[in-house]
Amino acid sequence: MSHKKDIIVAVVILAVMIMLAGFLFAMHGKKTVKEIEVISSSEKTHELSVIFINAGKADSHLILVDGKSYLIDTGKSKSVTQISNVLMKYDVDKLDGVFLTHSHSDHVGGLKKISKEYDIEHLYTANISGDEDELDKVAEKADLKREQLAAGDRITITDGLYLEVLGPLEYNGDDDNDNSLILRLFVNGKAILFTGDMQFAEEKTLLEAGIDLKCDILKVGNHGNPDATSEQFAKAASPEYAIITTDTTVDEDSANERVKALFNDVYVTMDYQYGIKADISTDGTITIGEA
Repeated sequence: MSHKKDIIVAVVILAVMIMLAGFLFAMHGKKTVKEIEVISSSEKTHELSVIFINAGKADSHLILVDGKSYLIDTGKSKSVTQISNVLMKYDVDKLDGVFLTHSHSDHVGGLKKISKEYDIEHLYTANISGDEDELDKVAEKADLKREQLAAGDRITITDGLYLEVLGPLEYNGDDDNDNSLILRLFVNGKAILFTGDMQFAEEKTLLEAGIDLKCDILKVGNHGNPDATSEQFAKAASPEYAIITTDTTVDEDSANERVKALFNDVYVTMDYQYGIKADISTDGTITIGEA
């Protein structure tokens, strides 16, 4: 009888070990909410500006703070003239960092040309991508080494100011848009959320993980196309201002009316010569206007 009991105990232990191994395998590469410890405020006050550049149906955003300059995405190759005009307008002579949200050409296409005009100190990409070869190729052509970021990482922008990485949380093999690097910046009690081309699938992973998505300024995902920005996501973010980066003469489905209706105050980059400038003063006042 005791021999049978020993066998039963052994079988139960083995079953538990198999279940635990399966759980650990399923969780491999994912971040839990506890691991992503979001920043709720900046440690010091800063005068900060973000220019959401009118780069056509493409993304490129310039962050200016304390004499430092960062780009999130580099538009298409043909966007570079416009991006360079904006950099010159704001007396940018080097870039402290460039973030590429994902591998698509309307986000990475301008890097090579920009790298020939400006010294770039750091090049950041997500550690999850549907096209690692393309990102490697883009970095090599720019003579830069990629620094890969994972959800939960923080990048120091300047003294007491950080960009925090909220996603991607898991790999999506269907569309690299849903492997977009999701970044949030807190400054002077305000938050800016940069979403790359995130669509419904990646939004769902963030919502289900319970990530705090609240922001005051939202860079709307995937150019305001109808395959992005669910009502649940819009409610979770609840921005005061929403910025859509697109040119509807190139993509008439972008700046979609359903998406625009989710927010109270919406700006579209194509409506401005150089783009949209968001200033956040040391007391937290937000001013939105033409760049």
